[in-house]
Amino acid sequence: MRQVRVVNQTRAEVLAERAELATSHWARFWGLMGRHELPQGSGLVLQPGGGIHTWFMRIPIDVIHVGQNNVVSHVLHGIRPWRFGPLFVGSKQAIELPIGGAEHTRPGDEILIEPVTSSP
Repeated sequence: MRQVRVVNQTRAEVLAERAELATSHWARFWGLMGRHELPQGSGLVLQPGGGIHTWFMRIPIDVIHVGQNNVVSHVLHGIRPWRFGPLFVGSKQAIELPIGGAEHTRPGDEILIEPVTSSP
């Protein structure tokens, strides 16, 4: 999967230095299932977003839902494994982060998703 950097521009905070970008149906469905950890500085960007689940996951996560204008619509904290998250129709992205990764993010904040360039 392609790597992206996730930045909360409103708060000048990097949410993930290297997040995976999941754009296919399969990549979005598979998501973080089966992982034992999600290190700080990492994450998963589901595009399009809308709904999330934590079935077959072993770790709790924070989730940021971003609308079409790159503005946060909802922030969910500490979603435990084996849950369905709420469905937000029309979300551009759902950003899954390690627990605590969305601590300072609020609805109305502007989010930037940018490609990660490889070092030579």
